[in-house]
Amino acid sequence: MITRTRAARWAAVPAGLTVAAVALSACSGDAESAATPNADLPQDIVFALMEDAGCIDPQQTSVTTALNVGRQLTDSLLDQDPDTGEIVPWLAESWEVSDDLTSYTFTLRDDVTFSDDTALTSEVVATNFDTIIELGGSASLAGAYLEGYTGTDVISDTEFTVNFAEPNVAFLQGATTMSLGILSEASATATPEERCAAPIGSGPFVLDSYVANDSIVIDRRDGYDWASELRGHEGEAYLETVTFPIITEASVRTGGLSSGEYDAIQDLPYIDESRFTTDEYNLYAKANPGVPNSFVVNTTQGLLGDESVRQAITMGLDRDQINVIAGSVSGAAPTSVLTSSTPGFTDLGDTLAYDPDGATAVLEADGWELGSDGIYERDGQPLTVTVTAFYAQDVLEAAQQQLREVGIDLQLNMVTAGDFFGAIATGDYEMLGAGLTRTDPDVLRVLLSVDSPSRWGIVDDAELEALLQEQSMTADVDARQEIVDEIQEIVAERAYVIPTLQTVQLHASRAGVEGITFDSASRIHLYDTVVTSE
Repeated sequence: MITRTRAARWAAVPAGLTVAAVALSACSGDAESAATPNADLPQDIVFALMEDAGCIDPQQTSVTTALNVGRQLTDSLLDQDPDTGEIVPWLAESWEVSDDLTSYTFTLRDDVTFSDDTALTSEVVATNFDTIIELGGSASLAGAYLEGYTGTDVISDTEFTVNFAEPNVAFLQGATTMSLGILSEASATATPEERCAAPIGSGPFVLDSYVANDSIVIDRRDGYDWASELRGHEGEAYLETVTFPIITEASVRTGGLSSGEYDAIQDLPYIDESRFTTDEYNLYAKANPGVPNSFVVNTTQGLLGDESVRQAITMGLDRDQINVIAGSVSGAAPTSVLTSSTPGFTDLGDTLAYDPDGATAVLEADGWELGSDGIYERDGQPLTVTVTAFYAQDVLEAAQQQLREVGIDLQLNMVTAGDFFGAIATGDYEMLGAGLTRTDPDVLRVLLSVDSPSRWGIVDDAELEALLQEQSMTADVDARQEIVDEIQEIVAERAYVIPTLQTVQLHASRAGVEGITFDSASRIHLYDTVVTSE
């Protein structure tokens, strides 16, 4: 039995992770500076969102905006340090993990209530997990963390065991996410539509109103006193009210921040970063954990079963230039098949280095000859590959231009989000252009394993499959890190995932608003946020 009563650390964090995290957070207002509210000023802010949330039930949504709001309303069993990967208590004060990673026993705090004044109990947690399974595809992110779930045994009001049919190494980290955030009994058993409109959590804020495509308002929760140790203070949140107007036009958000109409804005365009890098503003930046924006390949389609073609594609991409074209913050170019903010990240910058001469050499050694139109061909077939995507067209167009310079014809198939996931369901694609957010290296198993219900990359590699399964069954953090290192090297070298851009969450506030923080999934916490000046 593996026991954790205070903290579980992923592993000794690789140096590359620490450096990258510092580089990305250096421009942010230091969230842990323990700023205190100005008693002479109203503790209310206006925080402009980039899009309608659609559904603010954190167990159902996968929309970043909705998750940013849902984090304020919902607590999780555990919390995770975004810089070190350390897992610490939150709603659960202690936990034990079976040696085979198939059962997790938690002991809850006994003083937690939901905003409908009902108590947090083991039965409520069991109901949450059971209904996530019942939601099926409507709770795809939450359901992925519960893969293999067989039920929850309630031992007492404060003690319960979550059981899985197979080892689930990622569940502990999943228990830190808002996707597995705990809702009240009434919310967990409500209809999906009711949950989307007004989830009831135990968080430091409560929902006041949600008007679709207009605004969301949340208020401070009276009596809240169970924040995790990662937060900067104890007791109730400092802010009394947060109003989230939904402002889809980026220029209107930045203009409102400049004029003082908004105190903070979501998704500051990268191109405007330098404009707001002054003493009058705070910038908050953090890379999404998981798999960066990438080409995720299907080796059963088109020419992508040829490893030389895949390697030429990865060598033909100048990721630093793509980063500049996309206007992303300095240092955000990916250097592995995991982002730099993901626990277990291994720097593979040499493997992913831009090498156009190497790309052409690999192709010519594989029998490809340069055609008169500048595109390689073999046996009369041009070297044409297609990527299917529903966002980041600017990144794909930059990649398209770069690959053409090394003789590869990249075609873009831009589709709706529905058609994108429809293509995944049928396997009808050569490459997908997307990333996958998850704060654990098991994200590569989710993306690539033949047993994963969320599989995007289709590869036939027995060595890789064995390693993906082995890491999911390995409890020892150092041993697992060695396996994860090898997985990243194989995936990068054999070009099953070809990174293009590391997505960074970039927000801004005026200087008088301090203490916005990120959780380990790059979603914001407003619990420590204060108004210090007008």
